[in-house]
Order: sequence, then C-alpha cells, then structure tokens
Amino acid sequence: MASNYTQKLEKLRQRRAPTNLTKSLTAGLTFDSAEARHTVESFESKGKGDATRYALGCMAEVPPEYTEISIRDGQRISDQLTKQTEYGVLTRLQGSVPLNIHIYASSDVDLLVLADWFVTVDIPVVPPNTYNFRPGLSPVSELGKLRSFCERYLTSKYPVADVDVSGAKSIAVSGGSLARKVDVVPAHWVDTSDYQRTKNQTYRDVCILNKTDGSTMSNRPFLHMALIELKDSASDGYAKRAIRLLKCLSRDSDVEIKLSSYDIAGLVYHMSNDQLKVNQYLPLQLLNRVEEYLRYLEANPFYAASLKAPDDTRTLLDSADKVRSLSALRQELTDAIDNVAAEYNTELAYIFDRARAAEAARKTLKETVIF
Repeated sequence: MASNYTQKLEKLRQRRAPTNLTKSLTAGLTFDSAEARHTVESFESKGKGDATRYALGCMAEVPPEYTEISIRDGQRISDQLTKQTEYGVLTRLQGSVPLNIHIYASSDVDLLVLADWFVTVDIPVVPPNTYNFRPGLSPVSELGKLRSFCERYLTSKYPVADVDVSGAKSIAVSGGSLARKVDVVPAHWVDTSDYQRTKNQTYRDVCILNKTDGSTMSNRPFLHMALIELKDSASDGYAKRAIRLLKCLSRDSDVEIKLSSYDIAGLVYHMSNDQLKVNQYLPLQLLNRVEEYLRYLEANPFYAASLKAPDDTRTLLDSADKVRSLSALRQELTDAIDNVAAEYNTELAYIFDRARAAEAARKTLKETVIF
C-alpha cells in the first residue's frame, strides 16, 4: 500500500495546529497568544524523512497549551451551569481530551452535566448504604427535565454562540467567546454495587438520555478513563503513544476504518506492558510492537473476538466491519514501518523477497536511534 508521507505529515501538522483563531482573539481571553502562534514541534526536526516525522508526530501528545484551552472552555460552561440555582447539577469531563489521547489541537470537549437530585441504584443496596427512593420519578422524565433546562439555560447564557440542541445525546455549544466546541451531555448517576461498597467515584456509572427516541443508556466513563491511565502508567507512558499512533493512522487512511477512539484504546489496553515499553531513544520500536500485536489478533480471530472494553461493558470487535477495519489499520501500520525503514536503510529497495524485506525493515526500526 503505497502512501505519500509528505502529504500525511502535512495533514498531521494541520490537525495539530489551532483553529478558530479569529474567534479566540476577539474574545480577549488569556490564552489568545498560544492560539495565535503555532510553533514548530520537536518531532518535526527529528529523523531522516517525512515518514519518520509523521510516525513520531502520531505518537506525540498534542501540545499541552492547546489541550488546556479545550479544558478551559469546558470549565467555563461548567461554571455557568453549576452556579445557577434552578437545578442542582454536578459536572465532569469525559472522553479523549482529559485522557490526553486526542489528536487535534482544537479538540472538542465532552462535559457531563449530572442531575444532583436523582440517582438510580444497583439492587440489592450494599449495607450500610441507605437511599431515599422517591415514588413517581423515572430516569426518562428526570433526564428530560435536565435536558430541557440545559437547552434553555445555555441558549440564554450564550446568545452570541451557536447552541445546537438537535443532537440526540448532547447539546453542542460553539462560537462566540469559545475557542472550542463543548458537547454538553445531560446525565444522572448510577450507583453500582462496587461504588456503594468502596465510595470510589471510578465505579460510579452514568445514564444518558437519547432525546430522539426517549431511550436511556448507561456507561462507565470514569472506570474506562481510570483503567487507561493505569495502563499508561504501567507501560511508562507508551500505551497512550500507541493509542494516538493508531488513531492518526486511522484518520489519515485512504480507506474507511470503522474503529472508534474507544475501540482503539480498548485494543491497546490488552497489549502487555512489556510489549508496549520501549527504550526512549528507540521510539520507532513501538511501531513494530503494535504491528506484531495486531498481526496476532488477525491470526487468532477467536481471541480477538473475545476482547472486551476495559470497563467490561461490551466486546470491542463486535461486527464484521470492525474485524475488516482491524486488518486495514494493521496494513496502514505495516506501510508506515516499511516507509520509515526505507529512510534509514537504502538496501531495502533491493530486497525482493517480501519476507526478508519485512524482517530487514523491522530490524532497522529496532536499531534506529532518535534523539
């Protein structure tokens, strides 16, 4: 699969450059100077060619000053919602931005707005916990009230911004004084048995309303985030690098890869810590390690099909499209390895046996030092 890595590198640069400069500048906010100048990142001066710089850039975190802007805009919406007195709400960030696995400088941020007056509880209640169950309340009705309030309140508080209330699960607030889009997600707490037993917020689930069809769904965003953080810590920071790498390869592929950020994070979660850890001066080894793992999944479909999300809510490769996408993503990584290796080993062009060429390319990456 031949690819133009000069074009891919340019896509990467554009993705990592801030957008909405005019809006953030006119807002008069303290972070305008960070948005107004996009400095050259360290990976752009490393390696022998564009394929290497692309690979290094894929693994690198988005510059922290841009991530801070996303978080700050989410906090601004949070402050508005929590200071009002009509409804008692709590807020929490979720998703790729607080996890630092996002790949855009101008990433949207997800803000959960939680009804402080309403929870559902796993039964039987774990003693010594007690709950005051109020008759006549239901998740759909209470979330409907919270959703209607959020739509009305955000529209009034952000008259210059675009407050899009058409989304099934979230309200999108963008423009005006905001440099980032903030997706506001009304929800309520679900006190699981594990939460009742430990009082650890990690084990507290949330329930979200689908405005379109009136259904609700529960998920475990804080457990997912905590487990990815633990994985990254145990792998010396290479789990998040691997997640970003695969997300970038998926985003820049010429074929559609139907794996979500959640899916990709879950797949990397199942790699061993030793497999993820590489020498800091040999960062290109991570490409080899991740490719070996994806090839193993391809060769062992029953094992691959058994892999569950870190929070154990569902299987990851739960459709034929995702299985095909896994192979397509692995092929993107194989192509990147071959192109990166060719920048350091000119003899690869004269090895016509595919198996020998692949072995030589991977050996090259294992030995390539990057300072």
